[in-house]
Amino acid sequence: MNEIKLLVLDMDGTSYHNMGNIIESNIKPLQDAIKIGTKVAFVTGRPVLAKPNNLKEHNLAEENAILIGCNAGCIYDLNTETVLKSNPIKSDQAKKLFEAAKNTKIILWGYVDDLNTVILSKKVADVNNEECHWEGRFFDGEYLIYDDVKDNFNFNFFKILGFHGNYDFYNQIEADLNLNISTNDGKLAEINAPGINKKFAIDWLSDYFNIPIKNIAAMGDGMNDLPMIKHAGIGVALKNSEQQIKDAAQIYIDKENTEGAVAEFVNKYILKK
Repeated sequence: MNEIKLLVLDMDGTSYHNMGNIIESNIKPLQDAIKIGTKVAFVTGRPVLAKPNNLKEHNLAEENAILIGCNAGCIYDLNTETVLKSNPIKSDQAKKLFEAAKNTKIILWGYVDDLNTVILSKKVADVNNEECHWEGRFFDGEYLIYDDVKDNFNFNFFKILGFHGNYDFYNQIEADLNLNISTNDGKLAEINAPGINKKFAIDWLSDYFNIPIKNIAAMGDGMNDLPMIKHAGIGVALKNSEQQIKDAAQIYIDKENTEGAVAEFVNKYILKK
């Protein structure tokens, strides 16, 4: 196996609890990996400013520390607190998406590229949707409703989430608008600009750190992780990964995320314990 010079980690369901904080047993092995010169980067569907991320608090933000959020929609420097690369869904495409969701039960949740605004297709308070309320843990800014802003719609989006969807709707949107869509179950989907996914993140990190793809390991559990698992030099799956992730990975860790699968991988393949 090639030397691992950069470890790229998904958050939810991999290095973190779903919709929660980092799994404690992962912290020290990752700190130790950084100390010996291995770079660690997180590539997540979360927004970069989500409070549970807490990378700096866990000493996981080295010099020029990079957090890639919204599935590569936003590439962010944690130390300078600046967006290094913005890859948004453009306003004209986004408006067509919001219009397509009208008169359906689908709820759209769009992260605007100002980092401070979310636009919803309908009021979440008016619907019984637990996933939407959980997503609210990641965002403390201003919420706007599409119908209230559609006449002056000039918003670009790092990512748009679809709740209560179906494969027919997402497949049609993907075909009509050429957007990048990933979904585990056909109901909840993550929607990004054309060509923007976690494979893009791997290529960007490779260029940024001047590390060949063959020396990059990537670990994830969900379908939004599949592009990076396929593209990285070393793809890693864990016990709770989707089957397509397991099929594509070169290394399988027989532990759940909550059992410290990331720590297991780091200890064995980077720290050589």
